[in-house]
Amino acid sequence: MNINKLQKEVADFAKERDWDKFHSPKNLAMALSGEVGELTEVFQWLTEDESYLKSQPERVQWASEELADVFIYLV
Repeated sequence: MNINKLQKEVADFAKERDWDKFHSPKNLAMALSGEVGELTEVFQWLTEDESYLKSQPERVQWASEELADVFIYLV
């Protein structure tokens, strides 16, 4: 994976939608925090063993989607 290429793709995506004007450090940190909160919600109220999601494909999908959102903000 080429991180520079990925960063450019994410920046181009935001620019095409005129979102880049909102991408200040403060706003990006707040958005990242929100996405991490959504990832945390996947595991809320699960036991330690349940948190491995071994037999919960719907939660695996949910966690994957939230992880992708977190990753995009990190890029």
